[in-house]
Amino acid sequence: MQIAVKKIVGAALAGSVVMFIWGGFSHMVLFVGAGFKHLPDEDKLIETLKTNKDEQGLYFFPSKDFRHSTKEQDVVWENKFRNGPAGLLVFRAVGGNPFSVGKLGIQFLSNLSSVLIAVFIAASVCAGFWRRVLVVTVIGVAACSAVSTIYWNWYGFPTEFFIAQLLDMVIGFFLSGLVICKLVQERKLSSALDNQ
Repeated sequence: MQIAVKKIVGAALAGSVVMFIWGGFSHMVLFVGAGFKHLPDEDKLIETLKTNKDEQGLYFFPSKDFRHSTKEQDVVWENKFRNGPAGLLVFRAVGGNPFSVGKLGIQFLSNLSSVLIAVFIAASVCAGFWRRVLVVTVIGVAACSAVSTIYWNWYGFPTEFFIAQLLDMVIGFFLSGLVICKLVQERKLSSALDNQ
């Protein structure tokens, strides 16, 4: 049991470090700004938001009360949506450090939880090294298609942003899978877990 747990923890930590480093490189060098555009008259918009909005949140526009709207209100909203503009605004009245220790810590914990799942799956697959790496890589495809596709399809996130997210996940899980599958031998670990 101790050997199996040590292998799982060691593989998860090593895979998480790889995923974290890859994420930093992909977001700050490779795909930096993918799909993002500069707002014209940004200073005027920021000033308007400062004077008219102080509640943090996710705003969808044109807006409506999705839980308590009448048919007439639905028709008005749909016409506004069809005619545009439409979009999302994630708003915080107070700024902050874009690269704080807290945000980096949360990102690492997120990587760790994802990679830990990948370690268990990789350890359970009775196959060779490259096939298990492929299985871990497919987890990245699943992660992106389950979440990012919704933002792209329903909320209009740019295709360039979606493709960057897909590549980020697939390559991240592939690189992490190389490390995981090297550290965890599937048959030995899975049989050790089954015997507990």
